[in-house]
Amino acid sequence: MNANPHMINHVLSNGLRIIILPNEKAPLVNVTLGYKVGSKDDSFSHKGFAHFFEHLMFDGSKHVKRGEFDALCSKAGGTFNAYTSYDQTMYHTTVPSHQLDLVLWLESDRMLQFGVEQIGLETQQKVVSEEIKQSVENQPYGTWRVEQGRLAFTDDCSYQWEVLGNRSHIESATLDEVASFFDAYYRPDNACLVISGHVDVSTVLKSVERYFGIIPSKKQTIKRNQFANHMKRTGQIVVQDAVPLPAVFVSYHLDGFMSDTSVQADILASAFGDGKSSRLYSHLVRDQHIASSVFCYADQREHASLLTCSATAAHPGISHQQLLDALDKEIQGLLADPFSDTELEKAINAAGTGYAYHMQTNAGIADMVCNQTLFWNDPMRAFSIVDRYRVVTKNEMNGLIEGMIRGKESCTVSIIPS
Repeated sequence: MNANPHMINHVLSNGLRIIILPNEKAPLVNVTLGYKVGSKDDSFSHKGFAHFFEHLMFDGSKHVKRGEFDALCSKAGGTFNAYTSYDQTMYHTTVPSHQLDLVLWLESDRMLQFGVEQIGLETQQKVVSEEIKQSVENQPYGTWRVEQGRLAFTDDCSYQWEVLGNRSHIESATLDEVASFFDAYYRPDNACLVISGHVDVSTVLKSVERYFGIIPSKKQTIKRNQFANHMKRTGQIVVQDAVPLPAVFVSYHLDGFMSDTSVQADILASAFGDGKSSRLYSHLVRDQHIASSVFCYADQREHASLLTCSATAAHPGISHQQLLDALDKEIQGLLADPFSDTELEKAINAAGTGYAYHMQTNAGIADMVCNQTLFWNDPMRAFSIVDRYRVVTKNEMNGLIEGMIRGKESCTVSIIPS
């Protein structure tokens, strides 16, 4: 994938990294502001604060009152969204190109100073609390990731909890506590601003300097939870829940996404469990009729990733142990029967196509460039990842599988009907 030859890579005096990617194909511009803070940066007494902030930051800032961010963006013909992962929080806004300064002002005001009022805090506490109820507590099979985290990591590891965090911690949060979180992580030297789209290169940097250059840098060191390999662990648990059929989730530890093996893990997940021609679907669903659905995916995190394989029973007569035995047979079978050239080629093409598809829009390009800048300090790296998929060899894949599976225990969560 070709990089933009007119990319501008600049750092403001306060430490904010600026990437500008001109694209004149449409009169639109995307502004992505990414912060290097995710749920792994939550404190152990405030689990879920990183995701909570994704909501809070739309509820007012120093000069933007409650509801005005939405109103101003909508009136300008724009759209906006945000997401939080274990390692980062991203804010995306797309507007007609002549409205760029409006978005820069809105984002700079959110970074400048914490401006959420008590009513905003209480409103978002209710919103996030309800989200946790709906997507985790009251969702069939919704607790498996919570249980997975408890099994896969020690109690002193901040990868142990899910991104949404602990509902009681969110509901009891005070304005002073969330303001302290803002001061710790919402700062120029912990962020990257990417502007992608129809921009006037000669003036856009002046606009960025005007709105973001006035934000002062902070002297205190950014707080980070520590991670070590001894924090990884394995285990098994069976959970009874209000579900119609047994389901099992088997996870293996992998290196974090900073490792070169992260691309191989994506290909492995695609080859093993993506689509009706994958091994898991072909064997467990189509041939044996033991599962109604299967999946495999690489849960990529900065310090420690997990490859998870899952199967849900085809009917109530199939036990979770039968599912586990069948799934384990397929997983162990990767050692004796490695992927064929055809399987590998298909998976590489699928993984590369998925990445290339994400890079077809200004928002997708900005998202990936921002991510590569935050963690690798290399925005150009976003344009070479497709090539990284293409050069993965069968020997590399076999080496990844050997290191992940042979002689290794898994983290296994079984959800069964109560």
